[in-house]
Amino acid sequence: MPTPLLFVGDSPHLPTGLGRILRDVSSRVTAEAKAWDLDVTIAGWDEHFMGAPGLTPPVYGFKNVEDDWGASSVRRVYNERYGSRGGLLWSFWDPGRCFPYSDINLPVTRWGYFAIDAHDPHQQIGGPAMEAVRRYDRVLAYGSYGGTVLSNTIGRKIPYLPHGINLDVFQPRLADISLGPFYDRNKHVLIGCVASNQPRKDLGLFAWTIRMLRDRGINAFGWLHTDRPIWHAWSVPQLVDTFGLQKDLWVTTELTDHELAALYTQCWVTIAPGLGEGFGYPIVESLACGTPVVHGTYAGGAELVPTGQWKFPHRAERLESVYALLRPVYHPEDVCNAVDHALGWRERHPGELHAYCRGSVAHLDWHQLWPRWRSWIRKGLKSFPHGD
Repeated sequence: MPTPLLFVGDSPHLPTGLGRILRDVSSRVTAEAKAWDLDVTIAGWDEHFMGAPGLTPPVYGFKNVEDDWGASSVRRVYNERYGSRGGLLWSFWDPGRCFPYSDINLPVTRWGYFAIDAHDPHQQIGGPAMEAVRRYDRVLAYGSYGGTVLSNTIGRKIPYLPHGINLDVFQPRLADISLGPFYDRNKHVLIGCVASNQPRKDLGLFAWTIRMLRDRGINAFGWLHTDRPIWHAWSVPQLVDTFGLQKDLWVTTELTDHELAALYTQCWVTIAPGLGEGFGYPIVESLACGTPVVHGTYAGGAELVPTGQWKFPHRAERLESVYALLRPVYHPEDVCNAVDHALGWRERHPGELHAYCRGSVAHLDWHQLWPRWRSWIRKGLKSFPHGD
């Protein structure tokens, strides 16, 4: 009888990075499930989508996370699908959400692909998040940074595997997409930013940087793609008003991947304003479309930026959240300097820039990356029900 494998995380139907990761990996595992003798199911958190058990693989939704991040709902899904059969539970979340799953009352071996976007003053994580990682049977990090933090946390070497991107979709593209009545592609220097409206994405830094670039004499025009312009961590209209960007910033909220790729391509440079990334899809997407990206020196996103000239340093650090995690403090002047360097590359190497950017992420194409994932999964299946 096939081995049960239950994926847990953001619903694969959500546009979040975590949902996208789970969708990409689960679809590839499902394609090889028969060869690996696996019976795959997905349990995904979603406030609106309650699942489609008739799909292949079946997708169950849950929205009531309460104090256990949906563990009770996931337990019911497992019991309904598999009864008392022993199997695998593979979570695609940050460790803070996974503590309830570390001792879930199910006959499962726990695998965790853990998002790590920050560390404490000891270069690790603590509290229930630390305990969750220690209790999991098999642990995998996103990148070198996450692997280091997790290794420091549990006292043993943790491997890492980045997740992939479809370079057939994210590539230099031409398309006429409106950025409003004030944008003139023949006159403006288009500076892009793709980031959700949440505290970890410093949209204020982006808006301030556009203002400062204009004050320096660069005819900058900002394009911001976000999920909610208002009523969340940031009010974009307030940022526009604060920095006088009424004719210098355009916001989009719903674009296809092909439209996103076209706007990345149209940008002269993009800014990734995250205060800590586990991975950073917009960084990779911008580079895949041939456009330089500037990003800070903190956490996992920094290792995706191909040259130090496109990174801006943090001036200070502050503690945040119940886990006392460090977050960087960036200054727009440093972001402007990094943008200047990227624009200088564009001027000096106009025929090489696209190839350089795209080549820097070629190893992240799923066609190149999946054999490494396949090897890691096979190794775990050979040692099932125990860890490595």
